[in-house]
Amino acid sequence: MKKSFLNHSVLVLCMIFVQVQVSALNNPYLSKSFTLSGLGKIETRTSGSSVSIEGTEGNEVVVDVYVRRNGKSVDLNDSDVQKRLENYQIDIDKSGNTVSVSVSNKGNMNWSNGNNLNFSFDIKVPYQTSGDLNSSGGSISISGIDGEQNIKSSGGSVKISASSGNVIANSSGGSLSISEFTGMLDLNTSGGSVKVSGTEGDLVVNSSGGSVNLENVSGKVYASTSGGGIKADLNTIEGALTLKSSGGSISASIPKDLPMDLDLKGGNVSTKLTNFEGEMKRDKIVGKSNGGGVLISMASSGGSINLDYK
Repeated sequence: MKKSFLNHSVLVLCMIFVQVQVSALNNPYLSKSFTLSGLGKIETRTSGSSVSIEGTEGNEVVVDVYVRRNGKSVDLNDSDVQKRLENYQIDIDKSGNTVSVSVSNKGNMNWSNGNNLNFSFDIKVPYQTSGDLNSSGGSISISGIDGEQNIKSSGGSVKISASSGNVIANSSGGSLSISEFTGMLDLNTSGGSVKVSGTEGDLVVNSSGGSVNLENVSGKVYASTSGGGIKADLNTIEGALTLKSSGGSISASIPKDLPMDLDLKGGNVSTKLTNFEGEMKRDKIVGKSNGGGVLISMASSGGSINLDYK
């Protein structure tokens, strides 16, 4: 009986120890909250850190900072972790209705052994919040927000979902992913791919080498890539559809029976037309279909052009 009780006690102590260890791994290193008195703005300046911003009800901004090592959670009670944390400066401040978040190292870092720390910022903001977000090497994620967003990422990916407003996003090498968005999008990346799905509003995409994939998009669209291909699926077109690629192929699917002005040029141009008036060659189609209307311009320097209807 005593042995059974002892074994049970040891088991309970082990479970408590494990829970404490898990808690130490999952708890934020730093947490701050602010109450706003009007429309808010979030500013971030981070290096090698991921930033996740989510819209919530109410008028509070909550910033939770998590510590990672090589992408994994760390034990905040570990002496080596605590020592390394002393090398970083994390500032989270509020001025008016603007909350600023920044992280930097103090310059006395030992970069050997691959044991350096990075940070993950989990930020909750009111639904209507604008942003000025700047990250070097880390990813940026936005969800459930209505407002103007100015985003700059050097190497990290940018992801936006279930949001609205106006967005200008620039990424040097990282990919851009946008889904379920209403409003204006101006997306620019140097080498990274771009994927846009379920959006309504004016869309501008510029990619230096990466592919461009547009799915279930509505609005005025301009997309250009240097070397990568373009695939576009349009629900509605307002104003014009312009797709350009330097060498890559272009494929687009648009509503059928659409009155349009066509300007299609590439290594090989393929489409089916009704009520067409104009010039049709293997590498070029220029003219009007169904009396003319929306401008459909697709051009590739050597790549194929394919226009389908749905």
